[in-house]
Amino acid sequence: MKEKKNKWLSSTVVLLFLVTPFVMSFDSSEVAELLSARILPPIVGDIASVIRWLLLLVLTLASITFLSYRGSKISAPVFFMVLFYFAQFLYAMFDGNDYFRFFLLTILCLFIPPIIGEIFKKDRQILSYFSWIILFFLLLSLFLNGSLILSGLRFFGFLGNPNTYGISCVFWLLVLFLAEREKLIGTKLLYLLATLIVTTVFFSGSRNGSFGVLLLLLIHFITDLKKILFFTILFCTLLFILQFFLDINFFLDRFSNLSGAAEDSGRQSIWDNASFMISQNPWWGNGMEATLQITGSGNMHNVYLRFILNMGVIFTVFVFLMYLMMLISTVAKRNTVPLILPGYLLIYALMNLGEDFFVGVGSAAFVYMLFVFGFINYYYFKDDTRRQFIYK
Repeated sequence: MKEKKNKWLSSTVVLLFLVTPFVMSFDSSEVAELLSARILPPIVGDIASVIRWLLLLVLTLASITFLSYRGSKISAPVFFMVLFYFAQFLYAMFDGNDYFRFFLLTILCLFIPPIIGEIFKKDRQILSYFSWIILFFLLLSLFLNGSLILSGLRFFGFLGNPNTYGISCVFWLLVLFLAEREKLIGTKLLYLLATLIVTTVFFSGSRNGSFGVLLLLLIHFITDLKKILFFTILFCTLLFILQFFLDINFFLDRFSNLSGAAEDSGRQSIWDNASFMISQNPWWGNGMEATLQITGSGNMHNVYLRFILNMGVIFTVFVFLMYLMMLISTVAKRNTVPLILPGYLLIYALMNLGEDFFVGVGSAAFVYMLFVFGFINYYYFKDDTRRQFIYK
């Protein structure tokens, strides 16, 4: 019975990992059609979303059950992240808008990471399964849309949104590094998959994803300059060779024209409008609906502007103080928690300069963060021999 329970919950986590990239990933399908990109039909995203919510419900109920056991704990980083969202929930409650979003964000942060950490404790082999799924995703992407790279067009992977592909690549690289740490993946396979990730995320044109991947590589190899030099030389060599066969000017221009990126994408006008509204009421904000009223879509493309616009400076400072405490408490356990985990969360914070990942309860990026906190919860208590684990 115990073994069946372990396998059943492990399968739930693996399935959640499998469906997550498909969630809310088809908002660029019209552009994909224009470029003749071959993507999966949008109904796949709808089905994945339903499955995702069912899996999160199952894991939440399992977590509530297991957290009732004496000795089962929530780590300090997870606790501070719960406070990060709970503060926003309180503001939303008093404002009377968008409170259900922040209720879900708070509840999921409270219950999902501990159960993922416990499952990882009992079955670290799931990282091996994740690695093979990542290989499948990469091969599927190249099979469907490798021709776009050859045509000098933006690479969509297997999704309808190259930016979703970009954030997925950052998380996949983190998983591969953890799998290597746990000796569940060989060095050659790691280098092969890492090279595919770095190359394809570059051709996706995702600035966030590309910088995230490069920063994660730097953090992972920070103590090994030889490996940093190896990947740098390898990537530059690939670009040098590819320029003889492919038109990569579009991608080089996309990354070199960072100053004009906000203007070209229409984000600058959104930010200018937000800045004007912030100047009218800087301290206590304009309410949780302010973003929707300005942009019409509810997406500010900069979560920090969004927070100040909606909640004001005072609540925003308090909220990100919780995030800072979360990072500090994670780094404080650096003897057991791999540096790449707080490194990922720091990169995630930087990526929110161009996106609203923090508040995207229905996005793949948020589910990835739940996985990351699950890993943190595991490593945080790894050497705590007094702890009583679940599945007794």
